[in-house]
Amino acid sequence: MKIRKEFKIGFFAVIVILVSWWGIKWLQGQNLLLSSSSYYAYYDDVSGLMTSSRVMLRGVQIGNVQDIELEGDKVRIEMLIEDEYAALIPVNSVAELGAASLMGGTQIAIIQGDATETVKPEAVITGRIKPDLVGTMSEKAGELLEGLNTTVDGINELLSTNRESINHMITNLEAMTVSINSMLSAARNDINGTLSNLRTFTSTLAANSGRIEAMIGNIDKVTTDIAEANFVEQLDSTLSSLDSIVKTIEGGDGTAGMLINDKALYESLNDAGDNLAELLEDLKANPMRYVHFSLFGKSEEQIAEKAAKKAAKEQKKAEKKAAKEAAKEQ
Repeated sequence: MKIRKEFKIGFFAVIVILVSWWGIKWLQGQNLLLSSSSYYAYYDDVSGLMTSSRVMLRGVQIGNVQDIELEGDKVRIEMLIEDEYAALIPVNSVAELGAASLMGGTQIAIIQGDATETVKPEAVITGRIKPDLVGTMSEKAGELLEGLNTTVDGINELLSTNRESINHMITNLEAMTVSINSMLSAARNDINGTLSNLRTFTSTLAANSGRIEAMIGNIDKVTTDIAEANFVEQLDSTLSSLDSIVKTIEGGDGTAGMLINDKALYESLNDAGDNLAELLEDLKANPMRYVHFSLFGKSEEQIAEKAAKKAAKEQKKAEKKAAKEAAKEQ
């Protein structure tokens, strides 16, 4: 049996109409493949709300606005909510009407209550209007502008009161700027010379970088050689030997120790030094006593005079020694 052409066209038209209707409902937020129930809420004003506006629960869309009607001095909103989410809405929940985002739009957000019983289809959910974010921002902006106006008025009053001081400060600042410019102009040649010397210095360093690296390498080699030669250990050994020598001298051992610690030897050397000084003084004063040029030798008088001087000198030396010993015993 052949299907007539008119029947095919009619069948295709019905399919297109059904698909279009389903698409329109889907664009309005309705999913015909899921079961949904109607719930209602009342508001004084629903400016910005439209049919197909979203109904949200904790940030998740659970339905959409199906119908908006006036009932006396209230506005009734019919919400189409999917049945699987109805069990999450206690009876004391609130349908809060507010802005969807900063970009605009209005939506209804279900604020869950704490009751154990959940809403039933066709039930009325308490409605309230969320404070308008734009209005709140406008109020805050008004307060901010008022504060800014107060601040500006205070600044203007402060500037008016201290105008002379400010002018004086500006004048001083201008004079200071002129002085700084003059100083910079006067020192420009010195600054240019300093910069030129600095450039020359850096260029010299760059040109002699190889020598500098070699010098650093030599220093590193010297320090390595010192470390490998056990310089510290040798120095410690030398100091130990020096300490031993000092202890030996302090103990009186050896020639140096006897020379340093023997007081009698020190006194004898001191006396010898005094005698030598006296002899040199007498030699300078009476050189003829010690140098004689005689063809016939010394006379008896000279010999006796010499013996008397020697005896006097020996006596003087003995008295001096006795005085030292007496002083030492005291």
